[in-house]
Amino acid sequence: MRDRSEPLRWVLLVTDGMAMAYPAEVYADERVAEREAERWARLLSNGGRLPVERPFPGRWEIGDFWVRLVQTFLHDESPEIWVGTYWTRHGFPEPEAALFSDRAEAKEWAITPPRGGVVSEVHETPWFVAATFRVHGTEEDAIVQLAKSVS
Repeated sequence: MRDRSEPLRWVLLVTDGMAMAYPAEVYADERVAEREAERWARLLSNGGRLPVERPFPGRWEIGDFWVRLVQTFLHDESPEIWVGTYWTRHGFPEPEAALFSDRAEAKEWAITPPRGGVVSEVHETPWFVAATFRVHGTEEDAIVQLAKSVS
């Protein structure tokens, strides 16, 4: 159960297939986050030339691009927010978005293998850490990235 003092956040993810297409954005205001998700969908639809599908609230699908709006919590306020996504062998991000208040915590989350998995590779930049795991003969990926924080 979440502590009521933890601030609610909305994370906007833009993916291209099973890859992050653009840096994650974190919003404190739900209406602003929804507006920006709509803007991303419109931009990716080439100004309305491609169809934008809404299979359910918080998801826009434009061809291979998906815009996802995920509600989550930030446990510690920080000037830096990192967003983690975990891509299973089935192609689903689980959890959709985990928030971290510093790089060390985010990196630890990203490189910790899942149960039954082993790390096969790690890639790191100043704003990104990605780990690939071998799990039951298939690959899964954990990615953390420095988010663009928008009020």
